[in-house]
Amino acid sequence: MFKALSSTILLVVILILTPINKVFSQNDDTSTQTVIHLLGYIARDYAEGVQDGRIIDEQEYSEMKEFSAQAYQLTKEGGFLSEEDQNILDEIQELRTLIADKKPAKEINTSAVKLKNDIIKVTGVETAPKIWPDVKVGKSLFQQNCASCHGANGKGQGELAKGLEPAPTNFHDAELMGQVSPFQAYNTVKLGVQGTSMQAFSESFNEQELWALAFYVKSLRFEDKTADSLLLRKEFKEVFSYISLKDIATLSDDELLAAIAEKTDNPKVKLEAVRLLAPVGENATNSLSVAEKNLRAAVKNYSEGNKKLARNNALNAYLEGIEPVEARLRANDPSFVIELEQQMLQVRQVIEKDKGTDVVKVEADKALVLITQADQLLQDQKLNYWLTFILALSIMLREGLEAFLILAVVLALIRSSGVKKALPWLHGGWITAVLMGIAGWFLSDYIIQFGGKNREIMEGLVSLLAVLVLLFVGFWLHNNSTAKKWKEFVEDKIGRYLQKDKMFGLAIFSFMVVFREAFEVILFLQAIRLEAAPGDKSAIGLGVLVAVVCIALMAHLFLKYSKRIPVRQLFQYSSWVIILLAIILMGKGVHSIQESGWISVTGIGTSFRMGWLGFYPTLETVLAQAALVFVVFITYFMHNQRVKKVALK
Repeated sequence: MFKALSSTILLVVILILTPINKVFSQNDDTSTQTVIHLLGYIARDYAEGVQDGRIIDEQEYSEMKEFSAQAYQLTKEGGFLSEEDQNILDEIQELRTLIADKKPAKEINTSAVKLKNDIIKVTGVETAPKIWPDVKVGKSLFQQNCASCHGANGKGQGELAKGLEPAPTNFHDAELMGQVSPFQAYNTVKLGVQGTSMQAFSESFNEQELWALAFYVKSLRFEDKTADSLLLRKEFKEVFSYISLKDIATLSDDELLAAIAEKTDNPKVKLEAVRLLAPVGENATNSLSVAEKNLRAAVKNYSEGNKKLARNNALNAYLEGIEPVEARLRANDPSFVIELEQQMLQVRQVIEKDKGTDVVKVEADKALVLITQADQLLQDQKLNYWLTFILALSIMLREGLEAFLILAVVLALIRSSGVKKALPWLHGGWITAVLMGIAGWFLSDYIIQFGGKNREIMEGLVSLLAVLVLLFVGFWLHNNSTAKKWKEFVEDKIGRYLQKDKMFGLAIFSFMVVFREAFEVILFLQAIRLEAAPGDKSAIGLGVLVAVVCIALMAHLFLKYSKRIPVRQLFQYSSWVIILLAIILMGKGVHSIQESGWISVTGIGTSFRMGWLGFYPTLETVLAQAALVFVVFITYFMHNQRVKKVALK
């Protein structure tokens, strides 16, 4: 019977996930980034091989022909262009012709840069880090892995530089480095340069380390500047108000200098500031500017007919702009957070339903107003010691209780029935999840870099897997709630319902329920840690400790008084409570996957939502829960009919 139940549930999950939006299918990012890297290299170095229609460096010119051919082949075979974007392939072929005809460097540069930007636009490939790179980490990596060739000071005079052709890059060369963006440096470190001694470090460094190294090499030529540090910080604060992290990562020094010059005076000092410094305090963790820029980009791209990229922008506005500060906003005004999330959802809906530019702009403007209010909330509420404590306590208490309530029913059942064999499996599951959560705290920087989309997918899938296990537990309890079955259960504790493989399923269930909440706790506590002052960070640990004590006390009281409940009735009632929990987790799981962009979002004409009950005002979550209820009803009906037939015999 359980096989039939699990097969039915899996079918339901497959049907739910069938309309997954293909715009977020994962392309081969390495192929895409390699093409972008090659085009950037051509745009920058073609002039080194050809001038005035003549070849001045045969090796450099051969590289240009080879790299353009590779770019064409990788684009053709990479599968990252949709049918409507195939014109890009023709344009790469035209670039190859221009190179073969030895056209002027300016013409080659214009063509290669345009192609690079077009590919970035249509593929949505990430061209900037999620959080500001740590240049100190970059410096350490440089000294360990790069100094032997590039020199300790980055001037290309390392111990192994002699005899290398071409010579290692001198990162102090203003003319050369002025044309290189951190994104180009990132690609060079990650992918290497074919035909040179520059190897690929994609397997050696993670994304965060690659960006840290890229930002460090871009800072090297400014290190010997003597500008006052207080002046630099002042200039940085000014330029950071209108230049985003993405701009700083994707623009070369020459391009960034021009962009700054359009806004203000003293652009050279401001360029030096953004290459040497990083944001501190509130500016380091307030991601609302990311939400604002992505929303504006969504409107712009939608008006230009690029619905796919507009939807991507709108989704990133929420995942990378709103979600990182959600815990702080919720502590100040929970109802406001719901309103903001609903409006961000509304923006995605009107884009998805293709309501037209005017409607998209109106809804985006409403969201921008709310983002401004959110920014004011964050500025008004600073994280002092006790606020940090309350935030950590409330987050840990909320998520911990959510996991405990699910486990408590099963734990009370095992305690009441005296089946001690099941306890190690249940406890082993949640203890493993807690230990992984503790390890995750020390890896939290990487988890943040993991990306909001992937975090939501992981949380959603864990919830849906927990639903399957919950349904098995619920059916098992219901099946043992009859007097005859209960007698068999008591008399034969090591019978077929307590075999090792069944207990392993209980351990998996216990692990998934707690790990999902631990994962969320890590993200929220990390956001608080980044915002709290150095002397106030201990409040996070204190808040977590107090929350754990509160949960332990409630668990003790629950288990103490649950012993008074008749076991047979406990089985009966618990099965329905577990089914309710499965319905709640189904809503939460589908909602998380919706937030990742995997599943379309369709509103049902109401703003009412109750997250702790798993109810969200979207057609997909409601249908998933309704389908689950239908499957449960049919399964239990079939089971009861079977029991009646057996009783009549």
